[in-house]
Amino acid sequence: MTVPGPTRTRWLRACNQVVRPRCRIVCAPHAGGTAQAYRGWPRGLPHDVEVHAVQYPGRQDRLAEDPVESMPEIVRSTADALEPFLGEPLVLFGHSMGAGVVYEVALELERRHGRPADLVIVSGSRAPHHRDPRDRDDLDDRTLIEEVRRLNRSFEELAAAPELLELVMPSIRADFKLAARYFRSPPVALRAPLLALGGIADPDVSPEDLAEWRACTTGRFAARTLPGDHFYLVDEGPVLDTIAPWLPGTRRTARGVA
Repeated sequence: MTVPGPTRTRWLRACNQVVRPRCRIVCAPHAGGTAQAYRGWPRGLPHDVEVHAVQYPGRQDRLAEDPVESMPEIVRSTADALEPFLGEPLVLFGHSMGAGVVYEVALELERRHGRPADLVIVSGSRAPHHRDPRDRDDLDDRTLIEEVRRLNRSFEELAAAPELLELVMPSIRADFKLAARYFRSPPVALRAPLLALGGIADPDVSPEDLAEWRACTTGRFAARTLPGDHFYLVDEGPVLDTIAPWLPGTRRTARGVA
């Protein structure tokens, strides 16, 4: 993962560097996730799109820091980190817990500056006023591990390594606690366009759930389902192909989107 000096902050990791980007996409990971999840995105997007990812505390190169259980703290710190990008085309993408993060960051940026985000993309998540009623706030370790396994089959390998599991459990627990407590009703409508994505076989987020995000914007809205379950986006191609026509500055050519 390329990390240019000027754009590296405690909260952002650059996945590529473009001298004059047409737009920037800033991605917020799922509960227990890391910025590393988006390192491959530049390969599937137009060459003039720059990709950054949020790195939450308590994991990878921020392992020594305490995880954050407060949505306002994550939102405030992420919004602060985005300040250098304002005034240029900006897209926010968030998956699962990250969907709530980017929605709230977009609201915070609108509160501070008007409408700095050109597009908000929420993925694998119910709308903030239509949250999962199941309580995941205070699960014991065994139940929490089983819940992560249910949603993310790739977690099996990590769960089988006790020494690694001990390192990641504090951040996973903090993230699940944050996600369980997050709720906003009635929702506040963004001025930015909003695209809601999800896996057609997601056990927790149905196409009808994705449609509930319509109440969260006064701008253009669409909901799309793609093949796969909650982590449908591990197959990056269909996701990036769906996103590309929505990006600021996209133009259509005889060969498709450029």
